[in-house]
Amino acid sequence: MPQLDISCDDLVVADPAYVAERLGSDTLWREWWPDLTLTPSERRGPEGVRWAVTGAATGTAEWWLEAVRDGVVVHWYLRVDPAKPVRGRAAERLKERYVAAYRQRLWAFKDEAEAGRAAGERRPGADPAIVSGQDIGAGTTRPGGPPHQTRPAKR
Repeated sequence: MPQLDISCDDLVVADPAYVAERLGSDTLWREWWPDLTLTPSERRGPEGVRWAVTGAATGTAEWWLEAVRDGVVVHWYLRVDPAKPVRGRAAERLKERYVAAYRQRLWAFKDEAEAGRAAGERRPGADPAIVSGQDIGAGTTRPGGPPHQTRPAKR
């Protein structure tokens, strides 16, 4: 098992194609972690990228997008063994450093992508299509089923 096994999930309320295009840049990710060498091992277009990781750590990394309402959840994983073994608190600090670097940069991208949209507003031009059974209003009937009771959306 890798010494560092990190996953982060963040909602970006923006056009999924735009998010995929921007996050698909190898240069972007190399800027985010200059101590890691990321070599694409699988390019999945708008669904994400998987990398082999070398440099300050060895292992794998990936991001993929999950369409949610009028945006996408960016899922990011980093599974690596540091080049210099770390234990205990040093391993936690290294993990925190990678997470902080990711979050700082992704949230800056999120701010840019969501500019002009007030919190809680739908993305301009977004399709309000139902993306899960939880979005069906109370008392409506699902095909072949009883009336659906509205529950809060998963967050």
